[in-house]
Amino acid sequence: MDKKRWKTVVVSAATLVLLSLLVFLVFRDHFQEIMQNIRAVSAGSLLFLLGMSVLYQMLESMVCFTLVRRHLPKFSFKQAVEVVFLGVFGNVSTLSVGSVPIQSYYLHRCGLMAGSGVGTMTLEYVFHKSSILLYTTIMMLMKRHWLYKGGNGFVQYLWLGYGICSLIIAVLLLLCSWNKIQRLAAWLIDRLPETEKWDDRKHLWKSNLTALYVESKQLLHDRWCILKVLGLNALKLVCLYSIPFFTMRMLGIAALSFWQVQFLTALMHLISNALPNVAGVGPVEFAFVLIFSHYVEYTQASSALILYRIATFFFPFVLSIFVFLRVQKRVMNDSEKT
Repeated sequence: MDKKRWKTVVVSAATLVLLSLLVFLVFRDHFQEIMQNIRAVSAGSLLFLLGMSVLYQMLESMVCFTLVRRHLPKFSFKQAVEVVFLGVFGNVSTLSVGSVPIQSYYLHRCGLMAGSGVGTMTLEYVFHKSSILLYTTIMMLMKRHWLYKGGNGFVQYLWLGYGICSLIIAVLLLLCSWNKIQRLAAWLIDRLPETEKWDDRKHLWKSNLTALYVESKQLLHDRWCILKVLGLNALKLVCLYSIPFFTMRMLGIAALSFWQVQFLTALMHLISNALPNVAGVGPVEFAFVLIFSHYVEYTQASSALILYRIATFFFPFVLSIFVFLRVQKRVMNDSEKT
């Protein structure tokens, strides 16, 4: 294995160790009880959870496939899967900053213009955030009375999450569709320091803004594609929000129904948007325990959280390491041939 690939493996392993240590430190006071609960889960049940995780990633890949296929008719579902897992790898290994660059570089090698790749990935993010907000709002309309009867210790976080998520979506939609906002953003970028390093960044950011505007304009005229992406995102969220329900049933927790867990998980994701994170860690854990501990015991909520994060964070990241190494090897072999 060459030096670059060894470096990738070492960095990834170190990241997993550090994140595992963080989880241990957070739950160390109840660690014995939590581990006892988790050990009671059968291997078959754990495999089922991991299968749900893979299903979620496949639905995410279908969203990517739908958006990219508009530009690249030969773009395959397998390539879409690689794009999604490269995003997972970049999100964790580069502390969230390298996800879109890695994905857009891969899409560029597939034949998509560099700027269009950034625009496509940004639009996918907009659809994802919008779907979370829409799904949570629908669930809130259906379950709001039950929510306020069960406890409201986290409601202030809920409205903060609504506000921040709505603000992010509004800003991105304005950047996508309003030329005046595009020009304002470009003007603000031009006000950054006049150095060689910043000049390169400013040029890249302005190019990405232009690509995002062009890409979004084209997509707005494709209503079938928009409806298909929103439908896939709805299925994706139902799948993701089902995982806590199954973890609780595996732990013998029957206090909450399927749709109640769906609702609480939707709220958890919305609240996590209002909190800062490092490599995707922190807000989800805090919001999960904050919400579910109102309805089940703290150790039960913590045990469910660990199983949930194994299925939705640690396992996808491990898979993404293998995908990244495979793509890296293929890119290096192609470079040697040329």
